[in-house]
Amino acid sequence: MVGSLSRAGKAPLWLTKDVLKTSEIARLINGTPRSADAQSFLVASCSGRTFAEAHEDPWDPRHLRRVHSSASSQARPDFSDAHGPEESAEPGARPAAGLGQGRDGLSYATHMPLTPLQTAAVAVGSAFGALRHPDRADLVAALGETTGLLAFRRMRERMQRDPEGRSILADRPRITAASVAHAWDLPPGTFGAAYAQFMGSRNFSADERPPVRFVDDPELAYVAVRSREVHDFWHVLFDCPTTVTGELALKMVEFVQTGMPMCALSVLGGPFRLPPQKRQLLLTHCAPWALKAGTRAADLMCLRYENHLEEDLEQLRRRWKILPSNPAPSRKKP
Repeated sequence: MVGSLSRAGKAPLWLTKDVLKTSEIARLINGTPRSADAQSFLVASCSGRTFAEAHEDPWDPRHLRRVHSSASSQARPDFSDAHGPEESAEPGARPAAGLGQGRDGLSYATHMPLTPLQTAAVAVGSAFGALRHPDRADLVAALGETTGLLAFRRMRERMQRDPEGRSILADRPRITAASVAHAWDLPPGTFGAAYAQFMGSRNFSADERPPVRFVDDPELAYVAVRSREVHDFWHVLFDCPTTVTGELALKMVEFVQTGMPMCALSVLGGPFRLPPQKRQLLLTHCAPWALKAGTRAADLMCLRYENHLEEDLEQLRRRWKILPSNPAPSRKKP
């Protein structure tokens, strides 16, 4: 390739437009620009938009996993299909919501269409970036979207075959801070109380998930949104902490359930960031549990978690065949 470019004197236009923009992705992977602007650089380099246009997007990383109190006060773009304000919804009962209306030929409000080469560039760039910075939710999200098309299709097919899954696809409910706010008022022992404790103790907010950008089909984009927004419910049900080991264990469960390549890449690359003792624990203790738990559980994409917050957590686990994670075996002292 390099030799042919040298003999030709210049790169073909399609290569210049699609591939050479990855210099911005290289800057992203290397940590420059700063984290707050990285998604804007990624979007600008892979969609043809200017950095200023991408930077104006209301879903930039400034809104990702910040302190609950400050994140909840941020203005969110309107994702509802209706024209009324989202605040009119009763707590715990959201109107049918989608991904917003796309403009200028876009499939939905946050859609960023890519060519195949741009998709490959984002996939490779976000994969290397996520390995170097696993706490970067924007890179993990981009990796999932650019590599998960077949998995999203399989998830949609399963949801279409399931009565509750079909209703989720039809209604397109969203998990937002407003829709789960009543969980903080539920008594101990309920699913909602456990969820509120999980989110509140970590200063997480349901509004802080990165938006879907790189999935062209609107219904598949919603499937991606749904899998992203119910992730914290899975933490609660499977009793997985948000440590590196806990996240990797849950990614194993998620891979068994969804077949997402991003989960497999996380599981393959993540253990190398762990010290040897924790790596051994992940492989010998967490992996067998995750395989069993993921295989045994109900289809996690076909559950309306938000409608069961008032119910007893242990009863839900039994109903949905959830196997919570076991404590790590204690080491015997010599």
